[in-house]
Parts: sequence; C-alpha cells; structure tokens
Amino acid sequence: MHFEQSAILTVHNHVITRNPRISVTHDKHDKHRTWFLHINNVQEEDRGRYMCQINTVTAKTQYGFVKVVENYLNLLGD
Repeated sequence: MHFEQSAILTVHNHVITRNPRISVTHDKHDKHRTWFLHINNVQEEDRGRYMCQINTVTAKTQYGFVKVVENYLNLLGD
C-alpha cells in the first residue's frame, strides 16, 4: 500500500493498481516467505511511505520509505 495516497497496490500475488510499473514477487524457498514490491521506471510520484501487512491471527505490519533521487551526468565542457 502506498500510504500517503491510500492506494492498495497488491493483494497476495495479484496486482490491484492499474499502474503497469508495479509488480510483486516472493521467494518461495525462503521459510519466512519474503515478499518484494517492484517499481519500474521510478518517478517522483512514487516517493513516500509504503506499508506491507500480513493478515494472520495477529496482523503484522512493516513500513518502508522510497526516496526518489534524480540521477544526472554533467559532462565537462557542456
């Protein structure tokens, strides 16, 4: 979930958002079943806090923050 936009991005393996840059994967061989949110072609609007929630007997929540930094190359003589 993109926290500031209150936008649910994925539920389990299913991508909910219509944004084609968003995908989700997990490591089936990891006993903790680690999940990964992928954002391709990152844009400034992707900046912010993200929340991952696992709904078990007691819900577990973890937050992460995405900071977007512009990458540029300044050539000498330009």
